[in-house]
Amino acid sequence: MQELYSYHVFLFPFQWHYTGLDFNTKPLEEKTALKTFCGLLNNSNWKSSKLPFDSKLYYNERNYFYDFVRDILYDDQLESDSKEPEFIAHYQYDVPADTIYYTIKLKNGREYKLLVESIILHLYNTGVGVLSFHLNNREKSQSDKNDILNINQFGRRLYPPYFAVDQSIIGKQEQYEAGNFSEGLSQTKGVELAESITLGGWPEENWNAYHNPEHFKHNPFTLPLFISNLFGSIPLTTNPHDFKTKQLKIFITPALDDRMFVVCWYGNNAIVDEIRDSNTFTGNRKENSKEYSYLSNEWLYKYVFIDGASTTCQNEDMRTAILKEHINARWLNYGSLYGVSRYSFVLITQELTTLQLPYINAAFLVNHVQTMYYKMVELTMVQRACLLRFADEVTSISGMMKKDEKYISELVSGLYKQYIRFVNKIYFREVTSQEQGIELYDLLHKHMRIDRDVKDLDNEIGELHNYVVMKDEQKRNKNLELLSTLGAVFIAPTFIAGFFGMNMFGDNMTLDPKTIPFVLFALMLTPITLLYLLKRKIKIRGNITLLLIAITLVSLFIIYYLLK
Repeated sequence: MQELYSYHVFLFPFQWHYTGLDFNTKPLEEKTALKTFCGLLNNSNWKSSKLPFDSKLYYNERNYFYDFVRDILYDDQLESDSKEPEFIAHYQYDVPADTIYYTIKLKNGREYKLLVESIILHLYNTGVGVLSFHLNNREKSQSDKNDILNINQFGRRLYPPYFAVDQSIIGKQEQYEAGNFSEGLSQTKGVELAESITLGGWPEENWNAYHNPEHFKHNPFTLPLFISNLFGSIPLTTNPHDFKTKQLKIFITPALDDRMFVVCWYGNNAIVDEIRDSNTFTGNRKENSKEYSYLSNEWLYKYVFIDGASTTCQNEDMRTAILKEHINARWLNYGSLYGVSRYSFVLITQELTTLQLPYINAAFLVNHVQTMYYKMVELTMVQRACLLRFADEVTSISGMMKKDEKYISELVSGLYKQYIRFVNKIYFREVTSQEQGIELYDLLHKHMRIDRDVKDLDNEIGELHNYVVMKDEQKRNKNLELLSTLGAVFIAPTFIAGFFGMNMFGDNMTLDPKTIPFVLFALMLTPITLLYLLKRKIKIRGNITLLLIAITLVSLFIIYYLLK
């Protein structure tokens, strides 16, 4: 087996739901039920999977987390009698490890070939999922520190982040009329986007379809070939207008943007020697104070924030302050340093052959990234995707047309049920008792703003719930008002019947002459009473007016019959 120089995981968190005419007014729980999706996957190359119990590595991973966290991380329900997943489903693509390549080709001709260790898909009935590519870099020719930056920068792209505009026309009216998408895409490929990405022997994704704006007029995101080929004939769609179709489809949209999240381990002895060095300052600074070199290391900043040719912060003081906020340097003196951002979780250590030396014995750090830290990152990805999913649902419900308002109560009830499940089963403030694990999990939560967003979402759902309660209360009041009105309408007939008895008519349905004035009074009083009450409590509309006319005509007919 070849040496391992770096390890990369690209995670694609996404939102999903069934779409089509049959699902437009369904509550969230029905639009994201796992049964149908899993049924389609079970008839493909995706294989339902669970964490094995006969591996030391996986035992260590499982034991790292609290019991209540394992329920969401591992598909233990496969051990039960139920064959249908209710909350979570785990799948792995059926491909042997280290047999196919994830190939990244750059515009300058440079090519990076990463062996695919595994491709994993996790689905949740909250309407989110995570697809992850686990990749081994075993080529020494692509192990330079700048190669690692290129792999992370270009390997994570899903679609073009922008189309470059010719610098010569900026500031002129022409800039608003520039429509040469081919030229713009070509320039973007030289900076942010790979020339192509290929998975295995499938056709390459070169994004040339974006030369034509018809390709993305409904949605800038379309599934790249290195993802869509994995799902074969499963009816995935990225077209938001497919809700009009009669055919069931599964609508997919990214939970982030045009980038996948990056998890990376990289071993480089020279870089470790640089970043764990310290400088002693005197003079204006406190005497003998130290500042570690990593705080001013430009390459490290690029590594943490997945930058390309240049750093995205060109202020040294600001760059130092940012690194302090995003780095966990607990084991820096031992040569390991963790970095966390909104789009990355990275570890820099000495090379694997050095970590394996008996007097160092730290090769397990690679395993930590491959197992427990990857799972920790995935959990935060699911949390973030759920928050965005629920926020979208709140917006969708709030903007429903008046004709669909009758569905709001059911939709809000379904959303609230899913949100309660999320809070109880997915959103955790702590996932492990291990000290560094707590620190890294807190860093992930902090820089993804998960705790803040949970609080904001809680307020939004609470306000939506209160609105529905208010509308239901108004509906109940109107129903009570109608019942009161109907009761008032029958006051007069009830009084007459009670006073004279039900046999006021003779055997031949002839009216006793003594009761004629009272009957006439009751018949005339009924529409008058109804009209009075309606004018006071309900606005007179066309249908109600017709009802009053009908009652009046019936009363006049009865009067005519009795008097003839």
